[in-house]
Amino acid sequence: MTPTQLDAIIRVHQEKQASLVATLLRVMLGIWVPFSWAANRPDLVNASAAQSAVDVDLALAQVRRWARAEVIEQLRALDALPEKLPDLQDLYPRSGTPIVEVYKRPARQAEHALRQGATPEQAEAVLVERMTKIVEMDAVATIRDEKSIIHQAAPKVTGYRRILRPDLTKYGPCGLCIVAADRTYHTGDLLELHNGCVCDTAAITADADPGLSLNREDLDAIYEAAGGNFAEALQRTRVVVRENGELGPILVRDGNEFKTFDKAERQSKRGQSFTPYRRPSKTSNRTNWSAMRATSEKAILTLEDARREGRDLVSMTASSTPTKVADFDKAIGYHRALIARAQAHGA
Repeated sequence: MTPTQLDAIIRVHQEKQASLVATLLRVMLGIWVPFSWAANRPDLVNASAAQSAVDVDLALAQVRRWARAEVIEQLRALDALPEKLPDLQDLYPRSGTPIVEVYKRPARQAEHALRQGATPEQAEAVLVERMTKIVEMDAVATIRDEKSIIHQAAPKVTGYRRILRPDLTKYGPCGLCIVAADRTYHTGDLLELHNGCVCDTAAITADADPGLSLNREDLDAIYEAAGGNFAEALQRTRVVVRENGELGPILVRDGNEFKTFDKAERQSKRGQSFTPYRRPSKTSNRTNWSAMRATSEKAILTLEDARREGRDLVSMTASSTPTKVADFDKAIGYHRALIARAQAHGA
């Protein structure tokens, strides 16, 4: 496989992935925007997170299949396909955290902005920015995980390398990716991620490393366009790898603050416990879906009891203050959708 062939394979699949991510983001914003914590809390916040889990799971399943299709095409061109492909497993890529909790975060951040004096428009912008980062990172992590599974199943693959994609960004790849562009990885290593990363990967065999030449061409073009000052600044950039409890290894600029597990727990206002990253498994996936299903089943009982008794003030948790239900039918429908999806996962 030549660098030109590799570039063509990556380009086609990344365009499709970008389309899937853009569609998922539109769906998420359709659920959450416009957002008003006072009007939506707590029934529609929890219910919206339940519907988000369904839509995210379905979308990431498509992202995973396109990632598999790309790596299969690469390995076929390298004559490195494994005799048998691993079974597809639609696992949420974050470790230890159910989807519903992740997709409440933009709403919580918007709520915090409102409490700090932000206007509704400013709080909505905060929500949109956080949601965009979460959706993009979930897609990137899913792609990384699926490629890692296939690489490990292919005996001829000795490793892989990060591939820059300057054509997919408005201002070119970030300094973190450029500095890390010469790194190669063993098949069992997970690619380090960071917000906004659009890098791809390319397999390496004993006979071929087409990504090396492709990266060299992109780096030469980047340095030539940016000039000497940019090159000197990059040479002074030091990149380190830190472990994120949900996403695994991430790239950070040396000297930038990074929150450790202990610090995260101390700062948590909800008493959360943070643990080291573990690759998601069928068991952990089923456990998370079972927990989400149980929560939605309890929410449905609470909402249906209130509606039957003619009450529009509901406490969704034992410690919460009763609040007015914005939309019984929508909230119940969202929770029922999650239960059906949990059943598809064997939960």
